[in-house]
Amino acid sequence: MKNDSALHTLILMPSGRRGQVPHGITVLEAARQLGVEIESICGGRQTCQKCRVRVENGRFDKAGIHSSEDHLSPRDEKEIKLLNKLGTPELRLSCNARILGDVLITVPEESRAHKQIIRKSAGERAIEVEPVVRQVYVEVAEARLGEHRGDWGRLQDALAEQWGLSGLSIDIHALRRLQPALRDGKQAVTVTLWQEQHVLDIRPGYQEGAFGLAVDVGSTTLAAYLCDLRTGELLASASAMNPQVSYGEDLMSRISFVTSRRDGLDVLHKAVIEALNRLAAETARQAGIRRDQIYEAVLVGNTTMTHILLGISPESLGGAPFALAHREAMDVKARDLGLRLHPAANVHILPSEAGHVGADNVAVLLAEQPHTRPEIILTVDVGTNAEIVLSGPGWMFSASSPTGPAFEGGQISAGMRAAPGAIERVRIDPQTGLARFRVIGEERWSNEWAVGADVPPERQPRHLASGICGSGIIEVVAELLLAGLLLPDGRFNPDSTSPALRWDARRRKADYLLAPAELSANGKPLLVTQEDIRNIQLAKAALYAGAKLLMLRAGVASVDRILLAGAFGSYIDPTHALVLGLIPDCSLERIHAVGNAAGDGARIALLNRSQRAAASQIARSVRYIETAVDPDFQEQFVLAMHLPHKRDPFPHLEGILPDLSAAPPRRRQTRRNKARGITQ
Repeated sequence: MKNDSALHTLILMPSGRRGQVPHGITVLEAARQLGVEIESICGGRQTCQKCRVRVENGRFDKAGIHSSEDHLSPRDEKEIKLLNKLGTPELRLSCNARILGDVLITVPEESRAHKQIIRKSAGERAIEVEPVVRQVYVEVAEARLGEHRGDWGRLQDALAEQWGLSGLSIDIHALRRLQPALRDGKQAVTVTLWQEQHVLDIRPGYQEGAFGLAVDVGSTTLAAYLCDLRTGELLASASAMNPQVSYGEDLMSRISFVTSRRDGLDVLHKAVIEALNRLAAETARQAGIRRDQIYEAVLVGNTTMTHILLGISPESLGGAPFALAHREAMDVKARDLGLRLHPAANVHILPSEAGHVGADNVAVLLAEQPHTRPEIILTVDVGTNAEIVLSGPGWMFSASSPTGPAFEGGQISAGMRAAPGAIERVRIDPQTGLARFRVIGEERWSNEWAVGADVPPERQPRHLASGICGSGIIEVVAELLLAGLLLPDGRFNPDSTSPALRWDARRRKADYLLAPAELSANGKPLLVTQEDIRNIQLAKAALYAGAKLLMLRAGVASVDRILLAGAFGSYIDPTHALVLGLIPDCSLERIHAVGNAAGDGARIALLNRSQRAAASQIARSVRYIETAVDPDFQEQFVLAMHLPHKRDPFPHLEGILPDLSAAPPRRRQTRRNKARGITQ
């Protein structure tokens, strides 16, 4: 008979942890002693069935042990029944398997308490799942006559004894549920904890299911991601227009709305909260869960959005010194904001960097970690307000540029949001100057369309051109320049003979025919005007000037890589972005779209508590440059109004850009003739 004081070698894979553990100890407890957390909600009562492991049989010379199924205590009837029901009879429940000899055990991914999920952007990265919310199953001693601890006191004692938890507080909602839960669960309950410190919920018996919501609260779009807090799995996602757009497309107009109306803040706050509640309901419906199972939310947004979300006036952000009400990370109750999640749910808001660079940019940096790479990287999140970060190994500079809504279809005569029918891709024939385009919801280019009453429905496009969205307006302006229809200063070329340029003698300006009436949803020609070009110039100049200002302050002449974040960055073509001068010169192969990195960062902070501390460190370490008061910004802005730039070289566009530097000898007379309506 084996001596109970004997020690055995336990090796846990894939972590590689090994050590000497006592004879007869459960695999679950032994793994914890070696620092490997195996999933267990029930605390070793064979209830949750999450702690399954696999025994590896055979001689492992490198490890110096012989591992065998026989080196664990045999399965009892309950374990056999449970494993057969789960379809995994070859595995063991680590809470029931006791170590009787040397053993090598593999802990499957689904059984690890700190799981890893992989997200892809510029590269692959593992995210360790270590949420702030977890659930534990606990059995509580019954009340006895003459004992005065109270049910909360008995629950505290049980949590301390069975889970090693002490110093807990309890939410009033959970306290109200305590006695009914104990009664219905026959003194056994599932406790939902926040930060191992605060009881959020108590449910009778064994009930698992804790979920979290990560939301990117953008000025234009809200994007929500529902995750399982135990596994890290993304269960559902949904997006919606930010209803605040109705009260102002850019941040300054919303600040003005708040300051000019007595109820302005209340109107904007209620609008975004109602939209967030709809997204929570939608994602919960998709995932087949109840909203009251959402115990945690992480929200990110720019500083104006965050202030309004919290019901704080953003008036101080409307002018120097652009003071924030609160810069650090915050935890607030969802119910205090009006969010309809679990009644005790917590909302975590990541920290901000400065007055106009908020939690959304911190989330981007948390997701992409540009300061940890050995390159000079420019990270740009383009929206109505562009957040720009220039980084090198161990350092970061950030700025905010007021690009306005032009890149999202705003302030464009035929502009619209990215929706079915919006022109998203444009190519212009340099010989004729005529365009072909592609709209969202239709894979074919417009020159492949067949329209008309005599055309069978299956040959007609699903959507005609309804307008032009952000990526489309970028491409059409860049293509106009490449085709020679547009001059570097942004004016339509008066020497072009393309029939697509329609000159107005009265206005002495031209419009460009992008889509003829028969390809337009409203039966009218879709035009790009000189004013549209000007608005794109203003937006792109603000973005480029912000990036150039950071390069000047950091003392770098060029960048090695550019990361384009956000929905707009996902659809923009790198070549057209360079041609337009939207971003500094860079190798086209090193310009990457990284998707909604702000949403990814919010999800990382939702799933891993330690990453919240990392986010705070990032926010403190970034050196912020205030473009609004920097004396060099205006100079850089003026230079950047040219396409692609007045002065800066773009060597990576060599052979792509046309030579428009030499003025044609007849340009002036031709312009006068066309202004008078004279054609050649």
